[in-house]
Amino acid sequence: MSSKDITLKDIFEEIPYRLSRILTPAPIKELLPTNFPSTELRVDFLARLEDESVLHIEFQSFNDPNMPFRMLRYYLAIWERYPNSPIKQLLVYVGNRKLRMKSKLRLRNLTFSYEMLDIRQIDCNVLLESPDPMDRLLACLCRVEDEAYLIEKLIKTMEGMNEEERKAYLLKALTLTELRPNLRIRFTEEVRHMPIVVRPEDVRLPKRKLRKDILYRLGLEEGKQIGLEEGRHIGLEEGKQIGLQEGKQIGLEEGLLKSAQEMLIAIIEGKLGYVPEEIANRIREIKDVEFLRSLAKKLASTSEDVMQVLSTELRIS
Repeated sequence: MSSKDITLKDIFEEIPYRLSRILTPAPIKELLPTNFPSTELRVDFLARLEDESVLHIEFQSFNDPNMPFRMLRYYLAIWERYPNSPIKQLLVYVGNRKLRMKSKLRLRNLTFSYEMLDIRQIDCNVLLESPDPMDRLLACLCRVEDEAYLIEKLIKTMEGMNEEERKAYLLKALTLTELRPNLRIRFTEEVRHMPIVVRPEDVRLPKRKLRKDILYRLGLEEGKQIGLEEGRHIGLEEGKQIGLQEGKQIGLEEGLLKSAQEMLIAIIEGKLGYVPEEIANRIREIKDVEFLRSLAKKLASTSEDVMQVLSTELRIS
């Protein structure tokens, strides 16, 4: 199970106040067990509603062509356990790419369907104004028009928490924003001075992804890190830590530049499935962080031909 899946499950165990009212057709009466030992299946969210129906919500962070078959398997397992209850299924897509999955399955003797929602259809401000901290956290995944305002609200939410609560909340935010790379860069820059120590193992990324992550990049350069205990040099490996705390900012500019370069390369790889060597080399020659971020944002949202955009922006013939 990925760190994003774990975080979403953790959040929904607390039933976010406002989002639950957007997603559920009736008020929640009780949460139900999400595991089905006889089938080795586990769903993301299962609840009985006040109208006595059973609601199943599944979160999906990438386009899976087999999703209709998965949802059918979940449906049958739920029906076997609750045969007398109407079953409602909702797939909530939280990925960064365009939603391309189908919500229907048509076989020779079977027609099956379920509801599907791209979470970016929800205005993040609806959740940011909620009194529930978990709603504000999930706003990261929704449609964001003003990133600065969203980050301000998240930071303000953490102000009333104790140190452990702040750390847990920050880690959830960092995990969810893996799905929104541009927001993650900006959010990490804003919270880097908070008196919270975040270790690589806390972020729960595979090593190959950790090395590309902005938290790692900010503390790169032979283990130099951002402001931990008045700028002491503490490395990343073997218990060495990335510190998000006030102090000397060692290697910050270089870390931000490398993070922006690697983030752009990762987006290109996600779009094309590979990165031409000429383009990768050209990107690593660029020292303008703002230009790299702007190009990454453009590529992440463009419907134009990626190679044409790169040729124009990077001036490659």
